Amino acid sequence: MGTEVWRFDHLEPFAMRVPLEVSPGNSVAIDIVVLFSNHCFTRGLGPGEVVDTAHVIMDGSEKRVLDEVRYALSRQYLPGLILDLPNRHILVADRARPSFVTFELPRSAAGAPAAWYAVFFELKKDSVRRKRMLLRVQSAYVLETPSKRLLTADKMRFQVIMKRAYG
Repeated sequence: MGTEVWRFDHLEPFAMRVPLEVSPGNSVAIDIVVLFSNHCFTRGLGPGEVVDTAHVIMDGSEKRVLDEVRYALSRQYLPGLILDLPNRHILVADRARPSFVTFELPRSAAGAPAAWYAVFFELKKDSVRRKRMLLRVQSAYVLETPSKRLLTADKMRFQVIMKRAYG
C-alpha cells in the first residue's frame, strides 16, 4: 500500500436503465441505482492480526482492513460486471433472496487453476420511487476454491430476479 493513492471513483453510485417485462409484450424501463459497500475493497481482520491503523476502515463496529487484491479486482472488473448483469446467468445461493453472481477470472499462467471473482449483491424495489430499484453490492472477492453450494447453485436470469424484487 505504501504511498500509492487509492481512488474510489469506480465505486461511486450510478444508475442504469433496464427494461422489465411486467407482462407478455409489456415492458417498463426500470432505473436501477447501484451502490457499493466497503467490502468490495476491504477484508476482515484475522484473529490477533495487527495492521497499520491508517489501513483500517470501520464498518459500523467492525474493523476492516484495506485489501490490495480486492481493490485491484474492483477497479478492473466490478462496474463492468454489474452493467453486464442483464446479459448473464446469475448463480443463486438462496432461492428466497437471490444473492450472488460469479465471474471466472482468466488464468494467470498456463496450467494455473482458475479463480472465481464472487460478487454478492441484493436487489430491492425502491420504497419511495416507482420504477426504481436499488442494487447493493455487498461484497466482492476471489474464491480460490468454489464451495459445493456454489458449484451446484441454481442459475437465474437477471430479468427473473428483477421481476421477483419488483413484485
